[in-house]
Amino acid sequence: MDDVDFPGWQPEKSIQVIEGNGLTRVMVRGQPYMRWRSGDEECVRLAIAQLYECGLGTEEDLAQAFGRHLRSAQRYVADFAGEGMQGLLSERRGPKGGWKLRPELRGKILLIVLREGICKLEAIQQRLKEAWQEEVSLPSIQQVLADKGLGESTSSSRGGAVVQGELFGLQQEQPLVLGLEGEGIQPAKEVGASSGQEKETATGGAGAAANQAGRQEGGIGSRRNYSSAQRVYLDQLEQGAYNTYAGGLLFAPLLARYNVLPTLRRVITIPTHEGYSLDELGLTLFYLDVFAFRSMEDFKRAYPEEFGLLLGRAQSASLFTLRRFLHKVRKLGQGEALIDEFALAYLKSGLAAWGVMYIDGPFLPYYGLYPISKGWHGVRQIPMKGSYNFLAVDERFAPWLFLIRSSSEDLLQKIPELMAKAKRIGEQAGVSPERLDQLIVVFDREGYSAELYRYLDGRDEGAGKRRALFIRWAKYSDKWVNDLAEEQFNRVAQVIYEIRKAEAIPYLETTRTMSQ
Repeated sequence: MDDVDFPGWQPEKSIQVIEGNGLTRVMVRGQPYMRWRSGDEECVRLAIAQLYECGLGTEEDLAQAFGRHLRSAQRYVADFAGEGMQGLLSERRGPKGGWKLRPELRGKILLIVLREGICKLEAIQQRLKEAWQEEVSLPSIQQVLADKGLGESTSSSRGGAVVQGELFGLQQEQPLVLGLEGEGIQPAKEVGASSGQEKETATGGAGAAANQAGRQEGGIGSRRNYSSAQRVYLDQLEQGAYNTYAGGLLFAPLLARYNVLPTLRRVITIPTHEGYSLDELGLTLFYLDVFAFRSMEDFKRAYPEEFGLLLGRAQSASLFTLRRFLHKVRKLGQGEALIDEFALAYLKSGLAAWGVMYIDGPFLPYYGLYPISKGWHGVRQIPMKGSYNFLAVDERFAPWLFLIRSSSEDLLQKIPELMAKAKRIGEQAGVSPERLDQLIVVFDREGYSAELYRYLDGRDEGAGKRRALFIRWAKYSDKWVNDLAEEQFNRVAQVIYEIRKAEAIPYLETTRTMSQ
């Protein structure tokens, strides 16, 4: 009879798994095949792999009999075929291996320690959970720090148990002394300690005695008294660590002497931006110019981990952070107010001297994408997009006042504006009214204008008060200066230099009528 499909009847399974009395038994075609204590996962995997290898069941039948997913059964078979019994064993519990901790997760742990200064393992774990919803065990965090030399290795133990030490921790009674000459340096006695007595650590028992003996043998400066991370830093200090931008620290006393950062804080009211303070961002822009980065885009060539030394940070701000910060500063509209504040500081500190103003308007070409007005490039002799930097320097050629304006504006318009601004700042700096009126303005042929001369002499208001003495380079002088005889230069001006001998220059006084 071929049809055995009777109602309520099911054929007997060739593989049966029976649980009972704390044991798991496997029956194959009604005969006992294996048995083990219930809950032993490795035996379950071995049974599935063995039954498949012996041809007693397919992967689908085995997965159904043992209550496993088909993919799990396939993985057991593949692991057994590739690695044997070792491939079926569960991994030891504990810290995650280095390959299981993703690089971005390791980076987050180091970011918390180095940038935020959080050193406690529990605090690091809590910060990971709050900021990135990452669950990482304490041993795994400790292992990451140990791999980078920031904490004690997890393999160090005392009495068979893992000892969790403080990050960068030393015993309280062991100051950081650099004994680079050798290990025979004896520590200095503590003030107030009686002769012949030494302070013992609080570890007690054999640990305290061993620590005491070690200190007597090698001294506090001995390398054995420091953690692995501290020994790394001691080696770097002894050998000399290289930093491309460390020479910029020579400017730190100059910045402090002339109150550069306090002046910046008085005008720019942005205390922090994307985790960086205003002082740190200001120093970044200062050193960006010191090290001759030609543009903001060029700053991407900097080494952030080395540039950060100038700011007191592990890394400097990124190019995008600086750009967003400058856009935020631009929205404040305090550009010229900041220039005036620095000009006032220059006069008060003596960096700039009152008396003579050399004024010029060099052209600054613009190579960006935005459409702006064109100006005349005096060197290349072509029109280009750009702006004018109307600059004023003192008699020692120290720049102290400037204006960045559109190329549609002219130097003739800016000379009166710079004079008025300079007198106002000079008055705030404490310059006397008599010296304010004795201002001497020097400019080139671009300032050739009878209207400007009348303004400087005060003749625009009738017989008004002279606003400043002015000296201008003669325009079209090559057409008539060669007609003057040498005997006409009957006066002598003594020019005194700072780095060379004084020079006597003959000159003459004459009068010429302007055509305007």
